[in-house]
Amino acid sequence: MDKQCFEELVKKAAQGGLTAEKEKALEPYRVQNAIIMAAGFSARCKPLSAVVPKGLFVVKGEVLIEREICQLREAGINDIVVVVGYMAEKFEYLKAKFGVTLVYNHEYDRKNNIASIYAAREFLGNSYICCADNYYAKNIFSKYEYESFYACVYTKDYADEYCITEDGTGHIQKIERGGKDKWYTIGATYWSRSFSSKFAALLEEEYEKPEIAPLLIDDFHIRHFGDLPVAVKKYGNDEILEFDTLEEFEAFDPEVKSFYRITVADNLYGRYNGLTRYNGVMTDIRVGRLHFNENLWGPSPKALEVLRNVQPEDLYLYDSSAVDELCLAISKKFGYDYDTIFLHNSGSEMVRSIITLMVGENDNVLLPMPYWSYYPGVVDYRFGKKYFYRFHEDGDKCYHDMDDLMKKAEELRPKMIIITSPAMPSGNFIRPDDLEKVVRNNPESLVYVDQAYGGFVDDPTDVNYFINTYDNVMFARTFSKFYALAGLRLGYAIASKRALQTFWLDLPVMRLPIVTRRVAVACLEDDEYYTKMRKEANEVMDWFYAELSKMENIHPYQSDSNFMYMKVTGVDATAVKDEMAKKGYLFRVFKYENQQFYRINIAPMKMMRDFLEKFKRTIEEVKKR
Repeated sequence: MDKQCFEELVKKAAQGGLTAEKEKALEPYRVQNAIIMAAGFSARCKPLSAVVPKGLFVVKGEVLIEREICQLREAGINDIVVVVGYMAEKFEYLKAKFGVTLVYNHEYDRKNNIASIYAAREFLGNSYICCADNYYAKNIFSKYEYESFYACVYTKDYADEYCITEDGTGHIQKIERGGKDKWYTIGATYWSRSFSSKFAALLEEEYEKPEIAPLLIDDFHIRHFGDLPVAVKKYGNDEILEFDTLEEFEAFDPEVKSFYRITVADNLYGRYNGLTRYNGVMTDIRVGRLHFNENLWGPSPKALEVLRNVQPEDLYLYDSSAVDELCLAISKKFGYDYDTIFLHNSGSEMVRSIITLMVGENDNVLLPMPYWSYYPGVVDYRFGKKYFYRFHEDGDKCYHDMDDLMKKAEELRPKMIIITSPAMPSGNFIRPDDLEKVVRNNPESLVYVDQAYGGFVDDPTDVNYFINTYDNVMFARTFSKFYALAGLRLGYAIASKRALQTFWLDLPVMRLPIVTRRVAVACLEDDEYYTKMRKEANEVMDWFYAELSKMENIHPYQSDSNFMYMKVTGVDATAVKDEMAKKGYLFRVFKYENQQFYRINIAPMKMMRDFLEKFKRTIEEVKKR
């Protein structure tokens, strides 16, 4: 069929006026598919191309490769193959969105784009060969093509491009690199079935030769130009665009700057999308705070004496003394070796430091359920995997579910196992023999024993025994709770000397503030005050437990700390909590396995009597709604 006849048939086909016979005559010229090459690095578009492949750049509000795919489909070409390599995973979405076929060029980092056409050689037929990063101002694709061609635009000035010399019949006589006052190849090329067959055969014959690796497809064609004749299709300079640098993108579309900024920032921060920062329950209320487990008796009066006697040098000098006075005081108070103690800015900072040091991406961490929500939050920041073991109730007490804990530890081989003792929110100690079972049977796991809520009841755990026997256990404490220094943010931990060699790596560079540590020392030395405070707190706890036990809708559990955990039935727990907030009291609701629980902090008796009176009345009010 001559070209004039072909063009007339194509025109009639567009108008829907072809007979079956003429449709059959056009069939050999039907474009079977398009192969889009998207495997390269696009190094000249760094740093943006270090974040996202060039074919996925957004230009004029459209993703380059998506615009090209849509134009092909508009022309009736639905069989589209995308050859990927660099950041191949970023193109995966195209399969679901457009039904494309992805072909993987596993040599993209060692060979030029000749490797992409080699990877897709089985798809070659009547095929458009495209680049993912071209921009076509208008749709240049057609359902039918008469013969193989290169798309070309004209340059008056010198261009380092593949420039053509024509033979006078619309075909290309020669292609050479560089020239001026020339037409040069750009954008899509079309290969007929015969052209594709010859090209693929020559490529398979020569592909393993060392000199082939650095070649572009154009270079390989030039080597065999006599066997692979091709025509020229000419376009205006504003019809087919190619961008080699970010500056060229920005000259065409200034909004690319915004895409660049957002995308590069997303590369820096994008993996944290969806993660949330832990925040305590914020409130300006200064009384009735029964939700934070604060010690509402307050600190030793001797703490205030230290603050009243602060000297200027306590503020402007670094602490360079040979011995840390607070570590020494802890050592004397509890009988721990000085070299097994380390300080940090609160128990929460201790949690962050240890998880940061110990947990890497995809490491398993075994946590209690229910739990302090800061634990899983920090594991998420480290991209670890969270698993949970249970607590169980037995009458008037809650316990760590050792069967569940040990089974999951054996299955998961976690990097860390976190145990709260007293537990939050249930308030129970872990038995020392159960703790040793966990530590002994999981030598490759760090067992982090959070004792933040301790001090109100004697703990049966012999810390010295554990740290002198095992290197995979540590005990974390805080001055926020028992010693009532929450506002000073001070914590400490005890671990074996071998463990401390690692933990020291993420401690504060300088010692904690001099004044803070002196306040803590004063509290440690005031046995008289804290003995009296503990006695009063336990008397209130016993009274509160007895009173709650009389209530129809509340089932309390005995606690080893300064808060009470209780099951709530027959009433909307959240509604009661909200009404109590209006009356000046805050406390926590936990919902676990379709059950409701409260955790309520213990305060001095006068406050607790007022709380209980309002608590009982509010429950009855909510029940009547």
